[in-house]
Amino acid sequence: MSALSAQHVWGYRALFVVLCLALMTLKLLPLNLGGARLPGPDLLVAFAFTWIVRQPAIVPLGVLLGIFLLADFLFHRPPGLWTLLVILASESLRRRRLTMTEFPFLVEWGAATMAIMGMVLLNQMAMWVLLADTDPLGFTLVHGIVTAAVYPAVVVASKFVFRLRKLGPAELESL
Repeated sequence: MSALSAQHVWGYRALFVVLCLALMTLKLLPLNLGGARLPGPDLLVAFAFTWIVRQPAIVPLGVLLGIFLLADFLFHRPPGLWTLLVILASESLRRRRLTMTEFPFLVEWGAATMAIMGMVLLNQMAMWVLLADTDPLGFTLVHGIVTAAVYPAVVVASKFVFRLRKLGPAELESL
C-alpha cells in the first residue's frame, strides 16, 4: 500500500495552494508595522522548500510554476527569473531528499540555506547583467539570511499545524 493516498496528496496540494495564495495576499496588504530595519523573509520559498523536502509528491513542478509565476507578476519582479531560480533549487532539493532523510535536521537546513543563498545571488547577478534597478547587495543578502533563519519555524509549523510529516527512505523509494 502506498504511503500517500490520492486523497491525501490532493488535499495537501490544495492546502499548499491556498496557503501560498494567503501568503501572497498578506504580502500585498499595506501593513507598515513600523520602520523595519530587516527585510521580511520570503515565506513562499520557505514553505515550498519545506513541503518539497517533507513530501515531494504534494508540490509538483506545475503547481510550483503557477504559484511563483503569479507571485512574479503580483510583486512586480521580472517575470520568470525568480520562478526559474526557485524551480532549479527545488528540483535540486527534491533530488537530494533521499540522502536528507538519513541525516539530522541541520543537514536539511544547510541544504535549504545553500539553495536560498544561491538563488538570491544568482538573481542579483542576473539583475546586474540586465542593468536593472536592484536593492543593494547587503540588503539582498540579509533577505536571504532572514529567509534561511525562518526555515526551522516553517518546518515546525508544517509539522505541528499542518501535520506534514517527513517521509522515511522506504516510503520515498516507493514513490
